[in-house]
Amino acid sequence: MATDTGFLRATYNLLGSIRFTVFLLLTLAAGALLGTLLPQGMSQPEILMRYGPQRAHWIQLLRLDDLYHALWFQALLLLLGTNLTVCTLNRLPKTLKILSRKENEINPERLLKFGQHATFATPLALDQARSAMEPELVERFGRLRVLSTSPSFTAVAEKGRWSHWMLYLVHGSVLLILFGALLGSVLGFKGFMNIPEGESTAQVHLFGREQTVVLPFEVRCDRFEVAYYDNGMPKDYRSDLTIRSQGEDVEKRSIRVNDPLTHAGVTFYQSSYGSDLQEVELSLTKADTQENFRVSLPFRRPVALPGTAGDLQVVEFREDFQGFGPALAIGLYRDDQEPTGSWILADRPDFHGNRVGDYQVQVLRLDKRSYTGLQVKKDPGVWLVLTGFVTLLIGMGLSFYTSHCKLWLVAEAGNPTSRIVVAGRSNKNSLAFESEFNHLCERLRLRLQAR
Repeated sequence: MATDTGFLRATYNLLGSIRFTVFLLLTLAAGALLGTLLPQGMSQPEILMRYGPQRAHWIQLLRLDDLYHALWFQALLLLLGTNLTVCTLNRLPKTLKILSRKENEINPERLLKFGQHATFATPLALDQARSAMEPELVERFGRLRVLSTSPSFTAVAEKGRWSHWMLYLVHGSVLLILFGALLGSVLGFKGFMNIPEGESTAQVHLFGREQTVVLPFEVRCDRFEVAYYDNGMPKDYRSDLTIRSQGEDVEKRSIRVNDPLTHAGVTFYQSSYGSDLQEVELSLTKADTQENFRVSLPFRRPVALPGTAGDLQVVEFREDFQGFGPALAIGLYRDDQEPTGSWILADRPDFHGNRVGDYQVQVLRLDKRSYTGLQVKKDPGVWLVLTGFVTLLIGMGLSFYTSHCKLWLVAEAGNPTSRIVVAGRSNKNSLAFESEFNHLCERLRLRLQAR
């Protein structure tokens, strides 16, 4: 039992350690740097091609290609939030003790030991001295708490008592940012969907992962338009979208680049466009006999070659293949031979490489269907992060530029003069408070002399 208690105490002390805070911050900073330098959302073939098998293994094992959804990164965020919470709870009793402390009496000799103190004499009686000084003190500090009026007049004034809570506002803001980031990392996603004109889908393909997210509604592309510059470069592209839920249209909206649509917390950005291949018509010429025939191939559906025991299939389509225009990846499958295939350039019929097996291939017709490419993003924690940043800035500003200032005043009757002792202290901004204290003492002297 004692061992368990010791372990729990050691764990609690570690979670409340400033050194542990520094370690977590440095580790998160290093991770964020990797996430910034390493492109996020790459596919597995891209990682293998760019970094090689050995580095790709570690990148995928540590999920450095999708860092902000990596379990270890989420665990670091959770640990930092826990660490900050424990540090805050450890500091809270001290703050409450400071705020609850109230003097019932003042020792004037103790005030003389303060770094900021002043002593001056006045021929006025105590009640006259009080009435002379009190308006100035109230103007500067708002309220004067009188402790005694006889045989001496003692009082305490303070302002900025609430400034002690600014540290907790900063801590709470950081916790809000961490919680928002963790919420977005766990429940959010980022992906894409390609929607042909006139069709709808609810599936979002996640970047860098062989996974899809099914939305609770469908998105239909009613119309897609592209405007071009005179040189042929795209100038603007627009998608007319309809959100459908339970078989009914619930929202219609046109989106452009930098003018997204948000529905149910999911944001759709216009990011790209392209064409989906539907069907292709080919002319095949056998190399040895010059026999020629035509065949129509639906995309990714095998079709039997006339007079042979083989199948032909379009397995891939590229709108622009390495700068040579549209191209088809065609495979030839025969029962008694290994499959063969090649890329066929659609706009270059005389290209010598347009061959599949022993057939010369020429593209006669491409049936394509335009689609709009949407980037889809959901981040349920974004408003928490934004709110946290705003409150963090407010809390830091108030923490730097406000302080808890306290003033003690003792007026003792004497013959022929009364003695006034004033002392002050501030928990921050001591130089600014020194200037304010000296100015206050000068004002009090002038008020006493004016009587």
